[in-house]
Amino acid sequence: MSGMNYQKLIKNITFFLFFTLTVLPGFSQSPGTLPSLNDILPAISSSGNSALMNDGELLRFHGDGVSPGLLPKTSLTAGIARQMITGDLNIGIEGLFFTPLSELPEKYREMPPGDRRLTLYNILRSVSTLQGLEYYSASRGEMRLLFEESWAIADVKKPKASLADPLVSTILAEDTIMIHQKDKSFNNNESSMTFRAGSNAFAAEIINLTPMRYKGFIRIADPGDMQIHLIVVPVEEGLLMYGTMSARTLNVKAFLDRAQNSFTNRVIALAGWYKTRLDEEFSN
Repeated sequence: MSGMNYQKLIKNITFFLFFTLTVLPGFSQSPGTLPSLNDILPAISSSGNSALMNDGELLRFHGDGVSPGLLPKTSLTAGIARQMITGDLNIGIEGLFFTPLSELPEKYREMPPGDRRLTLYNILRSVSTLQGLEYYSASRGEMRLLFEESWAIADVKKPKASLADPLVSTILAEDTIMIHQKDKSFNNNESSMTFRAGSNAFAAEIINLTPMRYKGFIRIADPGDMQIHLIVVPVEEGLLMYGTMSARTLNVKAFLDRAQNSFTNRVIALAGWYKTRLDEEFSN
């Protein structure tokens, strides 16, 4: 068996085991029926569970190949796991973020399930609100701007022709748009953004359509080699979010330290953005 075929076989076996052991048990709920947190959480250590419950987040960095271990058990997980496992990603960060029900707006708890689901779904689609998003820089001890620009576009060749946020009145099982973003780490880039809705979760996936260049000069990922996933899972006890940013970089060793900080900051900022938007939408 050739080395390439062997690697493909290993990936297929890995995905099958992941799907069988971690995904299948958790996605039998029907829309409007909230699963319990324990039914959704992946197998994590007691210390990891304590960190998630006490600190509200659990992070895991992958510096030598990406094998997702924090994906929650949802109806959307299998497809996301397949993309990550078969993407030949060599660096990435995963994060779980939990907000207890007591810390969510009263309107969130009281809203009819159908209206609440639509609002949660449309928050993911409000891509223009990412513009101006900040993150905390531990090295600098201050808040820093992450996204200078963020909006939907119709044509990758016309990134400055912004479109309104693609908000909808009916939840779509799957829908893909294109977006333009400019940020401090990767300067200008265009990406596809796919939204998915499952029986117990919503997800957004961002895949780069243009090369990713660190600080606008150092090419670190070719088109299609950068993945961002955000999964939102309402549970009986509150709201669980999963965020990941992974890539197949061209020179992972040279970029490792910077990538860990950049990827981690971005995932934490995206989770914080969603929580802030939730507070805004359910407080009006």
